[in-house]
Amino acid sequence: MSLTTAQILDLAPDAASRKAGQDQAKPPKWSGLGRAGSVIWGEIKGSGATPYRTVADLAGPASKCTCPSRKFPCKHGLGLMLVDASSALPEAEPPDWVAAWAKGRESRAAAAETKAAAPAKPVDEKAQARRRQAREDKVAAALDELDLWLRDLMRRGLAAARAEPYAFWDRMAGRLVDGQAPGLARRVRALPGLVAAAPQAGSARPEAALGFVLGRIALLARAARRLDALAPEVAAGVRAALGYPVTAEEMAARPDHLDDWAVLAHAVEEEDRLTARSVWLVGRRTGALAQVIDYGTAGAPLPPAPAAGQDFCGALAFQPGDPPLRAVFRDGRAGPAAEPGLPGTGSVAAARDAFAAVLARAPWTERWPVRLAGVRLGRLPAVGGAVAFAAGDATGCLPLRGDPRLPSLLAVAGGRPVDLFGLHDGHGLAPLALATGGRLYAMPAEASQAVLLQVA
Repeated sequence: MSLTTAQILDLAPDAASRKAGQDQAKPPKWSGLGRAGSVIWGEIKGSGATPYRTVADLAGPASKCTCPSRKFPCKHGLGLMLVDASSALPEAEPPDWVAAWAKGRESRAAAAETKAAAPAKPVDEKAQARRRQAREDKVAAALDELDLWLRDLMRRGLAAARAEPYAFWDRMAGRLVDGQAPGLARRVRALPGLVAAAPQAGSARPEAALGFVLGRIALLARAARRLDALAPEVAAGVRAALGYPVTAEEMAARPDHLDDWAVLAHAVEEEDRLTARSVWLVGRRTGALAQVIDYGTAGAPLPPAPAAGQDFCGALAFQPGDPPLRAVFRDGRAGPAAEPGLPGTGSVAAARDAFAAVLARAPWTERWPVRLAGVRLGRLPAVGGAVAFAAGDATGCLPLRGDPRLPSLLAVAGGRPVDLFGLHDGHGLAPLALATGGRLYAMPAEASQAVLLQVA
């Protein structure tokens, strides 16, 4: 198998790696190139006397290089895959270092399966209960402080809130972190950006956006005090929104959801000192939507994941919560897409109804993935002097959120009806993928690249 150039570039951890990887994608720079099935390898001259050895498994995708880079994949891994994408490497017997790497991957996978199948160690239920109660007490105290803070904020009015310095919001967020409610802290830390934001297309007015977010925070805090009265899956969703982790034991008990999962897009965001990558998938048979989130740091890169435009044939496990969305990969394998396009698309009216149904079950939801069929992209009246765009059909239209990549999206659509996938927040749609003419295009994982990538 081979990946497309767009799929490989979408794996780059940042724009600098993407450009450097393209610089390495020149066959004359490489020696000893070869492949065995989905595994490819080669050597490339670096700054030292010994060439770097680079190997990649396109089915992962995963790669390894002897260079000192702490990025994953490194520029040499990207370059090697790009060389193969331009012209498939010749089949050959893998050298010892490649065979050792492939065997190590198989051994680690087998060890992980053995560990998963091994009987669980006895749990000290009393110690576990003490830790759980200690966290509950901390969260309850933080919620008390948040309630007082919100009441004071609303008593003074949102106009006064707009004059508050960043430290005002950061102190409350820090208290929520100390109270072990990082999910609430993240929402509070986003408030200064809403206060300072200028009006833009596809978004609520800044003062309205501030009110909406404060309302969601208040609803979430209210639900957190009534966990015992909520249905188990709803309560689990509240805990997840507060920032409670899902334990390995809980995930082990979750059922498998088997399907051919179409990988629609990747999205990368920076959260404090972490890099968060979301992989968006939809089941071709079930139509179920899934978001797989992984976190990486400079010393612990993001794990490999199927590229946009591929299919992951296998099982996902959804984390507890209602409605279900966040998931993890289980057994399966990535490969070429069965067919391009967006499975399970519908009208604009259906997308709005779906988002309303989600809010009825979890009113603190910030955004939700939607799929639109046969919509046309066009202009709306300007907002704050800026040109605004929307996606519409006979049932209505959704404004598109301002994004430097919108011109590329409009150019690919070319005025024709297209299928669109994106995230809807009740005000506008942030597009992530587009299907037209039997081809699938994805927004690059990072907004700094203002082009659309053909991935299938």
